[in-house]
Amino acid sequence: MLLLGPLGFATPWILSALVTLPVIWLILRAMPPSPKLVRFPGTRLLKGLTDPHPVARHTPWWLLLLRVLAIAALILGFAGPVWKPAADQGLGGPVLIVMDAGWAAAPDWAERQTRALRALDRAGSAGQPAALLLADGRAGGQLPFLPATELPARLRAATPVSWQSQYPEDLDEALAAAPETGLQVLWLSDGLDHPGRAELLAALEARGQVSVIPPLRGRASLELVSGDHPALRLRTTDAGEPPVVRAVGPDPLGIERELARLTPGEPATEAGITTRTIPIDLPSELRNRITRFEIMGEPSAGAVVLADDRVRRRKVALVGDDRVSEGQRLLSPLYYLRRALSPTTDLVEGSLADVLQAAPDVVIMTDQLVPGDEHGLDAWVQEGGLLVRFAGPRMGADEKLGTEPLLPVRLRAGGRDVGGALSWGDPRGISAFATDGLFAGLTPPADATVRAQLLAEPSPELASATIAKLSDGTPLVTRAAEGEGQIVLFHTTANAEWSNLPISGLFVQMLDRLVQSARTQELTLDAESAEQPFWTPRLVLDGFGRAGGPGDLSPVAAVDFAKGPHPGAPAGLYEASERRAALNAGGPIALADWPGATVESATTAPGLSLRGWLIALAALLLAADALGSAFLARGRGGRVAA
Repeated sequence: MLLLGPLGFATPWILSALVTLPVIWLILRAMPPSPKLVRFPGTRLLKGLTDPHPVARHTPWWLLLLRVLAIAALILGFAGPVWKPAADQGLGGPVLIVMDAGWAAAPDWAERQTRALRALDRAGSAGQPAALLLADGRAGGQLPFLPATELPARLRAATPVSWQSQYPEDLDEALAAAPETGLQVLWLSDGLDHPGRAELLAALEARGQVSVIPPLRGRASLELVSGDHPALRLRTTDAGEPPVVRAVGPDPLGIERELARLTPGEPATEAGITTRTIPIDLPSELRNRITRFEIMGEPSAGAVVLADDRVRRRKVALVGDDRVSEGQRLLSPLYYLRRALSPTTDLVEGSLADVLQAAPDVVIMTDQLVPGDEHGLDAWVQEGGLLVRFAGPRMGADEKLGTEPLLPVRLRAGGRDVGGALSWGDPRGISAFATDGLFAGLTPPADATVRAQLLAEPSPELASATIAKLSDGTPLVTRAAEGEGQIVLFHTTANAEWSNLPISGLFVQMLDRLVQSARTQELTLDAESAEQPFWTPRLVLDGFGRAGGPGDLSPVAAVDFAKGPHPGAPAGLYEASERRAALNAGGPIALADWPGATVESATTAPGLSLRGWLIALAALLLAADALGSAFLARGRGGRVAA
């Protein structure tokens, strides 16, 4: 950019056309306007007379001035004049352009590319070598300094990624080709602090001048907060009105659209970051259809939360005999199930016919046989329902137990008492769960024991159907597929009559795993998920928050998956065994500070472009020229008409 005092020109070479203005003036002056043709038969009678209003031999000076000014305005306009432009890098040393390329850089990515391309164009015109550091964490090694004309193609092809900006870990290696002094650094920041940013800034300031271009508007991120009542946490760098957060998912016709808009809570500001909690207070039917939450008008992966089972609240139906007195409620199996499931599910209770009408996701039955299929329970399971059953004295004493259809395994009548008053054995403990099963990652407490159980008939399928067993190898929980659905049996009771499992925290965790496996068999990522060996991507986000296929991404090891989104595991949905978990990019954010660097004000425009004003002025001058030419052509009568 050429600076002439407070005026700058983006393409100053066009100004060379101004030298042609004197030539244009002479050409226009030498070309008189077309004479007016008058046809009159008695022209010979006028011979020798003097015309008091002769036709002009030269174009009037004021018309020439209009035309020359119009051409000059066009030349100046196409030269890209800017009033009080921002200072670019000085000439001299090599140029290093650092571009934050994480999700926070996505909202104004095009403007950032334009600014970087302008710096590269200027460096190329001055013959300065340049290097480009895209802070996406995917490139390592030494930064090569090349002719600046070789970098624009790479810069135009670059896109933001769906994880936070990442800088080189080994700064000595990365800056090995950079000069020790005289380095000109242009850092296009996303405005947020990231690990390693301060160290990189210090290393660059030791080598030369660092100019920082912050974003012109604030940043926002969205995070899912797990718990009994899931919510969203909205963080913004602006303390003004909160942006709109909407829930997106398929409508009853399968068309994805906005399903609801959520209302943020009261703001709390700390260190320049404003935080708001957004409760997900929606009906279960609507919540189960949501595929993503997003901040409207914020095109970045950090503004998107992919919904998994932490968001969905399942509907669970309880079917059992609850006829106990008030003083004996601790004897009721349904009491234990209510306490375990009510914080995280919507409970429906009643007869089997009544609860099936409510279209539950899970049906739990305690100590009873299925009274035929007149209520459609078998068809409900075949269509994808999850039936969970608990054993008990009534089931063990029933003579039809061996022919009961809706059981995962065949059972022996009578059961087994291994820790009662009339038995010689001790209560059995619970064995560790398989690392690739439904209860992977859960740890049975040492004091959880089973005194009685219903035994399964030996069969070749018994081992594969057993998902939890006692210390002696007998099944505690079995499971079998039935059509599109599943049938699960706890071989002990849902109350403390046969086991102390229902009064342990493990009971709640096991029920939660089962409930979340209903229908879609989608489970969430929790603290124990590291037991899963690999996670396979099913859907990934780009830096702008747009969903797409996984492409050629490889499965991610559990240790790496627990680190969150990074170059090997972009934000998206992943599967492992029977689990499905979402990696979301949004999370805690912090503002960046730039000690020792030259920071362009984010509230001040980098200069006022005069291009449009000059082109408009040229159009007005050309219009005035047209009116003046018409005035001269029509003579005195045209002057009166005008």
